[in-house]
Amino acid sequence: MTSRRDFLRTAGFAAVGVAAGAPPTVRATESLTDYASHVADGRSVTVTSTTGQRIRITAYGGHIVRVRYVRAGESFFADNRYEMVDPVNHARMDGALTALDGADALTLTTGPADGIKVVLTKNPLRIAFHHKSDGTLMVGEDATHSMSWGGDNNSVVRQSFAAPAADERFVKAGHGFFGRAPRVERTGEIVAHNYGTQLEEQAPAIVQLYLSSRGYAVFVNTTFDTTFNFGNGGVYEFWSDEHNTPGVRPQMDYFVIEGPKFAALLDRYTQLTGRPRFPRLAVFGLQLSDKSHPGISDQSWWVNKITELRAAGYPLDVQVNDNRWREGTGAWSGSWFEFSDERWPDPAGFKRWADERGILTVLDYNRNNSSLMAGWTGGPPPGFSFAPADLSAVPQNNAVPDWSNPATRAWVWSVFWSKALDPALGFPCDALWLDEPDDLGLIPYSAVAANGQRWSELRNAYFLYLLKAVGQEGWDPGTAGHIGSAKRPWIFSRGATAGQQRYGHPWTGDVQSTYDEMRAQVRGMLNAGFGGFPYTNVDGGGHRGPVITGDMYRNWVAAWGCLSPIWRPHSDEDTATSGARASRWPTDQAAPESTEFLRYSRLRYTLLPYIYTVAHTAHATGVPMARAMIIDHQDRPWAYTHDLQYMWGPSILVMPVTTAVEGATQQVWLPAGETWYNFWSDARSEGSDTTEKSYVTRTGEIIMYVKAGAILPRYRYAQSTAALDRTHLEAEVYVGKDGTFALYEDDGVTEDFRTGAAHSVTELRFTHATRTVVVHHPVGTYRGAPTARRYVVRLHGLGEPVDMQVDGAAALPAYTSETAAVLAGSGQAWDPGRKVLSVVTPMIAVGTSGIAATVRPSGRAFPAASGPTVHAAEDAARNGVAIDTRHPGYTGNGYADYTNATGDHVEWTVNVTSAGNHTLAFRYANGGTADRPLAIAINGTTVAAALSFPGTGSWSTWRDAQLTASLPAGAVRIRATATGASGANIDCLSVRGPGA
Repeated sequence: MTSRRDFLRTAGFAAVGVAAGAPPTVRATESLTDYASHVADGRSVTVTSTTGQRIRITAYGGHIVRVRYVRAGESFFADNRYEMVDPVNHARMDGALTALDGADALTLTTGPADGIKVVLTKNPLRIAFHHKSDGTLMVGEDATHSMSWGGDNNSVVRQSFAAPAADERFVKAGHGFFGRAPRVERTGEIVAHNYGTQLEEQAPAIVQLYLSSRGYAVFVNTTFDTTFNFGNGGVYEFWSDEHNTPGVRPQMDYFVIEGPKFAALLDRYTQLTGRPRFPRLAVFGLQLSDKSHPGISDQSWWVNKITELRAAGYPLDVQVNDNRWREGTGAWSGSWFEFSDERWPDPAGFKRWADERGILTVLDYNRNNSSLMAGWTGGPPPGFSFAPADLSAVPQNNAVPDWSNPATRAWVWSVFWSKALDPALGFPCDALWLDEPDDLGLIPYSAVAANGQRWSELRNAYFLYLLKAVGQEGWDPGTAGHIGSAKRPWIFSRGATAGQQRYGHPWTGDVQSTYDEMRAQVRGMLNAGFGGFPYTNVDGGGHRGPVITGDMYRNWVAAWGCLSPIWRPHSDEDTATSGARASRWPTDQAAPESTEFLRYSRLRYTLLPYIYTVAHTAHATGVPMARAMIIDHQDRPWAYTHDLQYMWGPSILVMPVTTAVEGATQQVWLPAGETWYNFWSDARSEGSDTTEKSYVTRTGEIIMYVKAGAILPRYRYAQSTAALDRTHLEAEVYVGKDGTFALYEDDGVTEDFRTGAAHSVTELRFTHATRTVVVHHPVGTYRGAPTARRYVVRLHGLGEPVDMQVDGAAALPAYTSETAAVLAGSGQAWDPGRKVLSVVTPMIAVGTSGIAATVRPSGRAFPAASGPTVHAAEDAARNGVAIDTRHPGYTGNGYADYTNATGDHVEWTVNVTSAGNHTLAFRYANGGTADRPLAIAINGTTVAAALSFPGTGSWSTWRDAQLTASLPAGAVRIRATATGASGANIDCLSVRGPGA
């Protein structure tokens, strides 16, 4: 079966883009003439010129105004012609517009004191927009720069403004093909992000929005191709082009948004076009696909592969199916949206297995196979496609859905529902991957769609209509045949249109596996965030190219993947022909790469309380998870030039390593006014806006800094978000400045957070002067919220240990390690190497208001540490033993799960400083009724042939099995081996005795 790549390589299709049947060319340019009259209705003001042209200015709330123009005799387009703006907002975002009629100008103001002032000069009609608060100009026309109609047969509308100020800087939201952006700032450039016109112009993010450093943004409300000039040649303008088809002419229609801060602009833009759809918690876990195993992946392969991955200690939340699950060939072509009887004989059985392990399933849909799917009807209405003559140059032209057609949209959802999503089937499907809606650029501009629009007008809305089909019309209704609020959608498509964020999100297509590509993807991620797409995702490590080197796997797949919104490693290379390392799975990599991946897995999953809060902030405010430096620092010039680094939420600065050269230097900007901690070493640097930080890179060590005053909430590591233990909350506190963090939590699955306000917010507060940390009880609750919690506070940046107390209670004992304090129920521990103080509180009942715990200095000297040394089972040497995290209550990064009845073992190497008798305590859980004895050996000599591990009542109830043994000084090997009854789950080994 021909692969997609080979097909496109050999197809040889001719480029098109010429409007068939275009009318004879008539060129003229028409500008606005003088003022004649105006009418006002309290929200809108409509001005008519002496030649019958009309301008309508409408308030959308207090900080947005809409501006529309029509020629004499034309009617304004209906509000619902385009759906980038959430259609309900045309009425819901009501606003007031006050008009003051002067001799020379009409002055319009919105209600708030910090709103917008619009000045419409009368003769000739020219418009300017000001900050109402101080009257400063944002943007405006002058005598020679104004809105105009032109092009062939008035097929182009143009808004030209006076030249930008010398210090004005521009950021264009969205990105070009393949998710690439050459820079975040686009001052002095001509930029266009539109649907492609050639083959292989994949995954644009079509967002006709830009932001200015002067505190305003402009969103152009059209789906005609739009181009922006941000000062190139001294010209400041944008224009929309209909390409001179026989269709309707474009109208100039745009929104001016007042900030003045970028965060406020993004908030107001996503109020207008819709808040980004908040995915399930699991989506922010690790996602892996079967793409690199096209000849062997099937239901059994997935079970075995996931089992192997989890046994090695890695996480997985989402399995991403690419082609092989589908009926037919199981390849890119010749297969369709339906489980293969051959490769997936028992989908329901797999779902039960996956549910037990907290794993979600993504199923893919490829546009090119639409005609093979149940119920497809070709041709224009009543068919689901376009006229055949308009598709003659298009690849797979028998399978081109017209998503403007409501019947087509209903058809595709009916297939998704009946073949996978209907709960009555019991099949695995939690998310949808919509592939290749971006490869129709060879349709002529003049082609007519079902909604009456020409392709020249429809094409930039094509992604939006597809996502509307699957999201708004398919997934969301709470009626039969739909999912409703019980489960949040995760829908991602190759390409995006503004407003699509209400339903789903983009990924950037089949990108290259190079460092140049990686840099372009970092910038593209940041620009997508400006456009309302904070959860955009990338094929981690790149999709196309040779097998990547170990350094790229560590720098991109592991490190940057961990600290990007969606972590989804993916590659087109086939392990059958290119070897195991063509895979993105860490278990297929060499030790340096797999070890690095595990380190970042633990970082990502423990930071999920922070990441999920940042993700919710993106949903609630439009401020992206990965924030370009401009968002927080729009008035600082370096924010515009340092666009390969970003803020990961409010507190963490990230710069991916984008070089294969070990020890290469990357220049990092640490903004002035802050003290910054190196995340890996806790070394402190003072920020500067004049001197960069020369960072000597290490392969696999992403550049990370944390602000002083930051509070980073963390959970204990788990291999699935479904297994995260919310009864154990940690807080990393970086001293040097006061700080707060509002931790957001909900059930992670349903829409109850939105429809029923089912969520909680826990305030964490640090006061630097008194070194005091206050943890408040959560405000609000949700299904599955913990009823009690232990808090672990870690203070970074202390020069020496400080004795702490919790709520003024008795002195806390000091222990040899944080884990020892947790096992004791409460306490404190000083790590002299890292200079980090850990304070462990007792388990505290969760209240409905007030303070849960106050951690502050006691004023006493720090006590001497005591207690055992604790050694995690998951970090010991293992044979036949898997790592698991499904049962809570363990102390480290998981526990050891004996797989076989006999022979499996865990072996710790313990450093003993003084020989003598020691107490060995094996912390374990046994949810069965039978004893599961283990043979205990020291340095190869059995000291207990069958140490008893009786039932503990449940797999989440932990106890100690103890014995006393004589240990020599030095490195001692302690092995626990199954002897016939498998073994209990082992959390850790504690060794107590002289010198241990």
